[in-house]
Amino acid sequence: MYKINSLFSIGLTCAVSLFLCGCPSTHNLSQGRAFKLKEVPFTALPGWSYENFEEALPALLRSCQNPNQQWVNFCVGLQRYRTSDSYQIKRYIENQLTPYLVMSYGETTGIMTGYYEAELTGTRHRVSQSQVPVYGVPYGYQNGKTYPTRADIEEDGINAPVIAWADSPVDLFILQIQGSGRMITPDGEIKLGYAGNNNRKFKGLGSIFASYGIRNLHSMQNMRQWLKENPSKGRKIMAENPRYIFFKEIQGESPYGSAGVVLTPERSIAVDRTYIPMHTPVYLNTKDPDGVYIQKLVVAQDIGKAIQGGIRADYFWGHGEKAFNKAGRMKSKGSYYLLLPKS
Repeated sequence: MYKINSLFSIGLTCAVSLFLCGCPSTHNLSQGRAFKLKEVPFTALPGWSYENFEEALPALLRSCQNPNQQWVNFCVGLQRYRTSDSYQIKRYIENQLTPYLVMSYGETTGIMTGYYEAELTGTRHRVSQSQVPVYGVPYGYQNGKTYPTRADIEEDGINAPVIAWADSPVDLFILQIQGSGRMITPDGEIKLGYAGNNNRKFKGLGSIFASYGIRNLHSMQNMRQWLKENPSKGRKIMAENPRYIFFKEIQGESPYGSAGVVLTPERSIAVDRTYIPMHTPVYLNTKDPDGVYIQKLVVAQDIGKAIQGGIRADYFWGHGEKAFNKAGRMKSKGSYYLLLPKS
């Protein structure tokens, strides 16, 4: 949930723009074999006829707040359907957009994971020596400049404002992996958004555990539990990831994705924007970690360091323990279709 202000006005990639101007039904676009689009009818989309388009509408409208030229007509027309039923919205989408199956290196499936807005407890001011600081960006912060590693910051601190104090270093670590979240305090809720990082390479928690010979955890829930049950060794393991995230307090709705709009639970996804432009409507076909089908209209509104490839998505589950339970276990095969303007 890294906000990079890449609003819809950035437009489509050159490749997709080319196809909007008229290309064959199977498109060999900017990434060559790594990314192709094949035009298909809406009837080819699994579960399309059962979709609840009223639930998809808020995410679409958020991405229509500042549309570029190719999407103006669609977005202006969509405003008229704010109070319409699912069938009317469905008919409008079918009249305005065309679905394209995404293919990568001849494959139509990729990996679909989940993420969520982290939730942790703490206080505005420090009340216990066991609490750890939630830092804002360092004073005089420069984007791209290299700052101390996680281990150094946790050991010696850093010249930066402290926004709040987290009760658990493990929960703060997970908050940094997710990029934003909510802190529940005795005085109310503090919304924390991504503000910057120390420009160090990210190292995944799973690979760190593997380097210690710990290979049977399989999910973020199990990793979190292990870290909390083994605090001394857990701190060493967390310190192996040199990347450190700085936060800012968010007022109003949250969390924001990198597209500059508020994410919608179970309707926003993170993608690799090398292939998929921000704000593109996407029809997702995958399963949740319990094997239940996810076949629904979502919108590309975020990015992530680990989300790379033509068929790769991170599904936003929302916030809280229920969302964490789903997101932390999700790693499913799936496919998706881009929905792009006909004109």
